[in-house]
Amino acid sequence: VAFTVGGKYKPGNGFTIIGGHTDSPNLKVKPRSKKEQHGCMQLGVECYGGGLWHTWFDRDLGLSGRVLLRKDDGGIKQELVKIDQPVARVSTLCIHLQSAEERKGFTV
Repeated sequence: VAFTVGGKYKPGNGFTIIGGHTDSPNLKVKPRSKKEQHGCMQLGVECYGGGLWHTWFDRDLGLSGRVLLRKDDGGIKQELVKIDQPVARVSTLCIHLQSAEERKGFTV
């Protein structure tokens, strides 16, 4: 937090500071989590932030974030990527295979 005090401020009058925070929930791809099974590529993910995760299920998802690339000289560089096309999906487990406790997570 940083602020400046204007020339009209008089010591003893007090002041007000208002702060805010926004959370950007997302699914973070875990490092080295790629698996291929039954003709599908699977990525391990972890929840970040406080999301309504059931709203992410069974819909097309893009991919964005920071990747680390190895350069020809052996060094590492960072790049930002954003793929707007659907490249991923988090499928729900069919209801008859879910426990009653798991189904509670889908209530709003």
